[in-house]
Amino acid sequence: MCINVVVVGYGRGFNTKYYHCNTIRSIPGLELYGCCDLDRKRRNEARSEFGVKIFSCLEEVLEDPKVDLVVVATPNDTHAEIAIGALEAGKHVVTEKPMCLSVREADEMIEASRRNRRILSVRQNRRWDTDYLTVKKVLDDGILGEVFSIDSAMDMFVRPGGWRAKKEAGGGFLYDWGCHLLDQVVQLVNSRPKLVFADLQTRVWDVGVDTHALVITKFEDGLLAGIEVSNVSWLGRPRWHIRGEEGALIYQGGRAIVRTSRGEVEVQNVVGNPKGFYENISAVLNLGEELAVKPEEAKSVIAIIEAAFASAGTDSAVMVNL
Repeated sequence: MCINVVVVGYGRGFNTKYYHCNTIRSIPGLELYGCCDLDRKRRNEARSEFGVKIFSCLEEVLEDPKVDLVVVATPNDTHAEIAIGALEAGKHVVTEKPMCLSVREADEMIEASRRNRRILSVRQNRRWDTDYLTVKKVLDDGILGEVFSIDSAMDMFVRPGGWRAKKEAGGGFLYDWGCHLLDQVVQLVNSRPKLVFADLQTRVWDVGVDTHALVITKFEDGLLAGIEVSNVSWLGRPRWHIRGEEGALIYQGGRAIVRTSRGEVEVQNVVGNPKGFYENISAVLNLGEELAVKPEEAKSVIAIIEAAFASAGTDSAVMVNL
């Protein structure tokens, strides 16, 4: 069996071409059947680049009985509406990250998925990155003992542009990279997020969204996780700094260093797999395997981000709505 996939939204440039179209074409069991975009120039570009069927609107996609899976690669504020429409039309759905912009939208998407018995997933592809897989193995092996503090950071210096610089479209660096780091943290912590304190700032660039975000989440088991994302950093922090009762880990420059009472060692990296997300989607739809990125997990990330915006607006800690 081969799953026919249509990518809706061709305006993300390299992101759409590489992370979606090219990857989908390389996965056994998935067929890049078409691309959809409202802009004629982008439609022509997709036709020229991939030689696939072209759709000028979502309605055309949903009316095509050959379409099995819809990938939503549109601006963040449109994810929920498009995903629910596709699910109601009997299509499986993958959305770009973030899943949506609110817990309410996440609940509506999950309900539509269950009601129509179609899969819903979110492209949290950073679960297959080398740094995350390496950190996860160290924690799974128990080398650090009971972990009580996780710091994760992503720093760069780049001006946000297009809809990513517009608040109403769900732009900003917390949504852009923060949701990746939060998803990774939620996977590492065997506890529910409880409380969030956040500071969001707009620095350097004249835009209406956050360009620097610090989000501290306290989990029910007492663990504190801080994620910091910034596109106004001239120098970066370590990618990871994790503390446990029996040791600590720093991941920086592609190297994982662990120090315990037995001394300091460099841990061998676990090789990442940039195709892992879509390989799982194919395995789910063709072989009945378990979905790796479940919508309920993506909802937890949205709940933390929603609490972070509320916290930043009041300069106080906010309970997570889950």
